[in-house]
Amino acid sequence: MAEDAILQDWVAGTTNYRIRASIVTGVSVVYTIFVIVTLAMFIIVARNKRSGLEKRSVKLVFIQALGCYLAGVDGLVTAALNNWACFVRLWLFNVGFMLSLSAMFARAFHLMVVYKVHELTSKLSARDPMQIINEMDAGVTQSAHMLPKIVVHSSLIGHLGAESMEKHNGGSLRSKFSRTKLTSTEEQIRDMQQLKKYRRLLPYATDRMLITFILISLALTMVLSLVINITNKQFAVRPVQSVCNFFWGFLPVTAIIIVYFFIVFPLILWRVWGNRDAYGIRHDLIICDTVGIAVLIVTLVWVNVLHETQQVWPGLSYIWIYAFLLHISSVFVPLLNAIKHNKSALEGNDQLRRPSIGDASMAPRVVLPLSNRRANFNRMLDDPIEYSKFRTFAVSCFSSELTAFIEEYQVLKTETIAVLQPNSMRGRPSASTMCTIANPEPTKLSAIVSPHANSNSKADSNAYAPTSVTTSILNTLTTNNPNTKPTHTVSFPSQLFDKLKAIYWDYIDPNSYTSVNASPMVVRRIAEQMNTKDYNVTLFDELKDEVLFMLYSDVYTRYIRK
Repeated sequence: MAEDAILQDWVAGTTNYRIRASIVTGVSVVYTIFVIVTLAMFIIVARNKRSGLEKRSVKLVFIQALGCYLAGVDGLVTAALNNWACFVRLWLFNVGFMLSLSAMFARAFHLMVVYKVHELTSKLSARDPMQIINEMDAGVTQSAHMLPKIVVHSSLIGHLGAESMEKHNGGSLRSKFSRTKLTSTEEQIRDMQQLKKYRRLLPYATDRMLITFILISLALTMVLSLVINITNKQFAVRPVQSVCNFFWGFLPVTAIIIVYFFIVFPLILWRVWGNRDAYGIRHDLIICDTVGIAVLIVTLVWVNVLHETQQVWPGLSYIWIYAFLLHISSVFVPLLNAIKHNKSALEGNDQLRRPSIGDASMAPRVVLPLSNRRANFNRMLDDPIEYSKFRTFAVSCFSSELTAFIEEYQVLKTETIAVLQPNSMRGRPSASTMCTIANPEPTKLSAIVSPHANSNSKADSNAYAPTSVTTSILNTLTTNNPNTKPTHTVSFPSQLFDKLKAIYWDYIDPNSYTSVNASPMVVRRIAEQMNTKDYNVTLFDELKDEVLFMLYSDVYTRYIRK
């Protein structure tokens, strides 16, 4: 009798029913507007590369948000109406959850693979300068490529089998490069094996492959829903049923949801828990799993145990809480952070007017006074402790290729000076000085020395002139020997040509996994010079400036907020 009374109080047309329907309808309208506006703004703001939203994979976030919306609408409509088409309820539930969960899995998989590639590459690219010096003194390393390197990113990629590269413009740049030999410690071998494994997974972590996975999951879900429509009369399209049992009709997809929440997502969380994720993808996964488990348990108990309460407020409505919180975590909060970051980046712009693309080396620069932030950025690059922290933070921003490039530029600068102006490299820092930048201590970009120095010679401060990464190779040549006044027509030494090609394939070629994502005009100009073998010392200067600007305007702006 109690159950009949409750049913009578909440049937269609009663005051209680109308109040509930009005409230839920208003919430549904606001929710729909909120989702559309925030998702549209997310896509628009993501076009700005400084926002960092593209690192969250805009396409996958869109698919996840769409799935959350469908599932949320299913819950809200069920709360507003006692009885409505069961087959529509089934399809919204199945499609909504499969889209949101498969997209969340794809994002988490992308995070796991890409972060590990950046982390292991950054870790393996750091070497102990004292160890290299000892190897050189022992005759382990040979040739001009055996200079002390703070970074050996190119050599790592070569060691991992990246010498078989695609041809560029007919293959005029194709070659095999001699690589620096790494000391094979057990830790290095293990890290290199892991890096090879994760690099093999990179093709499967692209948007195209992950969206293909989502579409396959969606297709299987649709087939499953059709089978339920055909085999279960409660969910038949004709005649339409408005009263349906939650448990049996929704059981297949609910079982898949349970697998995601209790097995798949916890395993991924375990793998990525220690990752330093600057974009909050791990946080999205935590929200998805914890809230999803709580809502799933409450909904199952509410629908299948609390029958009387179910008549007053349907348990399926709690799905909307899951959908709403996941949308807030994956779209709304990142959108606000991106807008704030863009504003902060613009305020910190030092208004450096760059030279024209056509003549980057000779066009005069008009440099306005550096802002405090830019000055602090430049000082950070030359501070061992701060740069080490910044380098680690760049990994969490999926930007280790940017720091790796500027470090390779410093190596190239040192090697070039050592060959073209060997007298300017007579001074060699003492062992105590070198220890300040040896692993596990931090790296200082300007503290790179030449192997041509005599280890028994006394350091000459006037002869030894390391320069900051903000100083070009040409300017360094001029500083070391102002009487000669080198021009932009000075070419790199022939023994460094293979290294130039290695840097191109590793950091500039668009097909490289470690490409720095430079502007097309800069990439085209460098490719043309490489094809014509115009190896002048300003070859990478404009790209170096772009990379520094990307590090400053994006990574450093995030770094100082942490």
